Amino acid sequence: MLFVDVRGFTSLAEQLPPDQVVARLNRFYAIASHAIFERDGTLDKLVGDQAMGFFGAPLHGKDHPRRAVETALKILSAMHGLDPRHQLQIGAGVASGEAFVGNVGNAGVTDYTVIGDTVNVAARLQAIAGPGELLVSEDTYAHVASDFPNAPARELGLKGKNLPITARVLAQA
Repeated sequence: MLFVDVRGFTSLAEQLPPDQVVARLNRFYAIASHAIFERDGTLDKLVGDQAMGFFGAPLHGKDHPRRAVETALKILSAMHGLDPRHQLQIGAGVASGEAFVGNVGNAGVTDYTVIGDTVNVAARLQAIAGPGELLVSEDTYAHVASDFPNAPARELGLKGKNLPITARVLAQA
C-alpha cells in the first residue's frame, strides 16, 4: 500500500488562485500516477491532495513491497526536482501485508479498492510523515533493508491502533 499526500495544501489553496492550485495538483497527480503505473501498481484513488496506490494485485509479484517503496521515492524525488515555483511538499507512507482487494459498495455504486489493517497503517504513516519523508512499516522494511541498512527506526502511536508500531524513515527532507 502506498499513500502520498501534499503537505500544507489548505494554506496553498488559500494563497493561490484556484487555477494555479489545480495546475500544481494536476502535476502532482501526473507524477504520482505515472510512477505507480511504471512499476505495475494500481492507482486506487486520487482524493483531494492525495494519491493512493497498491501493488501485488491484481498481478501478484514477490517484489511488490520494493516496487511500492521505489514508487514513493520516485514521487518524492520528482516533486522535489521541480522548479521551486511549482513544487509541492509531499509526505508518503508504505505498508505491506494482507488486504481485501475487490469491489465494495452496492448495486448502485461500487469501487474497486483495498481494505484492511495494512491500508490503515500506510495511510496513518503517510499522515505523520514530514515533508519529503517516506515512512515504511517494518514488514515493508524487511524487503528493502539491504538497500537502506541504516534507516532510522521510529516508534509511533498511530491513530486508531492499540499498540505503537515501528516504522523506518527511508527519505527525509
